[in-house]
Amino acid sequence: MKDSIFTKIVKRELPAEVLYEDDTVIVILNRFPNIPGETLVISKRQVPYIFDLVSDEYDHLLRISKMMAHALDRTFATLRTCMVVEGFDVPHVHVRLYPVIEEHLDLSQGPEASDEELKEVGDKIRQHIKH
Repeated sequence: MKDSIFTKIVKRELPAEVLYEDDTVIVILNRFPNIPGETLVISKRQVPYIFDLVSDEYDHLLRISKMMAHALDRTFATLRTCMVVEGFDVPHVHVRLYPVIEEHLDLSQGPEASDEELKEVGDKIRQHIKH
């Protein structure tokens, strides 16, 4: 199987603004955010379908998604953080977290954020992550 863009990020072949990482997942900011702080929780193992993850990986992915959602809630004073499970655009399990501050959610891709913008948002979010 050819390496996905996320596998290349995990291997550090491509840059990303990493918010959290452990042996199972990596959490990054979306480079093309529709909402400031749009976050991706990605399985480090390249699996195209979330329900093909082994139970421990699946449970951990959801636990970290919850932890990150709370960090986004604190960072952006959200109404709530919405979660969407992806897998078609990039066939590699990832959860998108959208910190929603208005009662509207548009799931389309936004413009590319600069490295500086991503670092600034990342620094704010990292202050609110509680392990």
